Amino acid sequence: MWHRPGGGLPSDRPSGSVRISPPRLFALALAVMILVGGLALLAPGMAEPALSVPEALFTATSAMTVTGLSIIDVGQRLTPAGQAVLLVLIQLGGLGLSVFAALTMITLGGRLGLGQRLVVNQRLGTTSLAEAVPLVRSIGLITLGVELVGAALLAVALPGDALGARPLWTALFHAVSAFNNAGFALPSAGLAAWSGETAALGVVAALIVTGGLGFPVLVAVARRSRWSLHTRVMIWGSAALILGGGLVLAALEWRSPQTLGDLPSTARMVEALFLSISTRTAGFSTIDMAALTAPALLVVMVLMFIGAGPASTGGGIKLSTAVVLTAATAAYLRRDTEVTIGRRSLPPEAASQALSVALISLFAIALLIFALLITTPGISLAGAAFEIVSAYATVGLSAGATAATDISGQVVLMLAMYLGRLGPLVLGFALVTRTSARIGRPRADVLMG
Repeated sequence: MWHRPGGGLPSDRPSGSVRISPPRLFALALAVMILVGGLALLAPGMAEPALSVPEALFTATSAMTVTGLSIIDVGQRLTPAGQAVLLVLIQLGGLGLSVFAALTMITLGGRLGLGQRLVVNQRLGTTSLAEAVPLVRSIGLITLGVELVGAALLAVALPGDALGARPLWTALFHAVSAFNNAGFALPSAGLAAWSGETAALGVVAALIVTGGLGFPVLVAVARRSRWSLHTRVMIWGSAALILGGGLVLAALEWRSPQTLGDLPSTARMVEALFLSISTRTAGFSTIDMAALTAPALLVVMVLMFIGAGPASTGGGIKLSTAVVLTAATAAYLRRDTEVTIGRRSLPPEAASQALSVALISLFAIALLIFALLITTPGISLAGAAFEIVSAYATVGLSAGATAATDISGQVVLMLAMYLGRLGPLVLGFALVTRTSARIGRPRADVLMG
């Protein structure tokens, strides 16, 4: 959670100093790293033929925000050097700028200052300054271990023709992309090229789920700590969404010959579960999104909007936000004065924060859909809504509209990915200046419902 910095008298600060709040600093740093990534992809030898400026910036934005929307064929267009740059951007975006910088400093033997520890704590949702360094070390070890194990399993599970001329690189690329919920794939057809490779898809699905749980949950599980309420919410909530989403999608697409209808029964369930998992911000797809029925597209959009966990490699409003909103609604309908989950009472501000996250996201998505409709004539409302929700939730699934956009439409999609990776609270705190009421105001009621 981001906390607003305190006020302070002018005499408290050095003359001429500039103070930037953590949300604004994060927003600026993300924009700078996207620009740096775009410039790196424009360098000679990164692509054949060389990328245009819009192509490079769009690809860098999608990688840094771990989205996976693409207007180029990264497997065919990018050279090995370009793919390596893309993978670095994915890893940097998945870990987060603050955690990546802290991890680099620790690895090089440096020490984290007070300000750096505070930024790391805000990113990971912890309060102990002493815990910052051990937590960053744990995250680095977990990330490296999971990605290497995932790469090894993919190298074993995939046949030689699927791994291509560079099998180890192919396995590593997809393991990193999956754990970071990035959705980039080297085959031109995406992971549809791996359709039928159940073991490989199972490894990718496990990597997606692991990365989407969030680093605090992974550290708690790795340390065998007693599960907190947040850990239980994320693990059991993720399992419920995966199974529930998979069953609903399977039921809706079971007889559709364009998606699941021509597959054996077992394969239908595997594909439906994989889509349910990938929809929660990963963006890998083994079926054509444009071929889904309208009800299935709506289910996919809801799952994308909910997303993964806080302090994870995924996006969306976060599963915990959806759980708190549900609990708060249930408490109101029961006329309870407290919002409770699992026999635990939540802080009074939890419901307000969850509501703010959802409303800011809905408002941003509505404006972005409006902008995409204006900049992309001929796109349908449903098509624009799907692409924007996918971009804002940093999922990367596309029903075909992204490839049809021109430069103006691509700018809207880049803005959606950027705002989605910032997160609604960071965006709100970065835009709004804190004010303190000096006088009390009379109270009044407003009718609702």
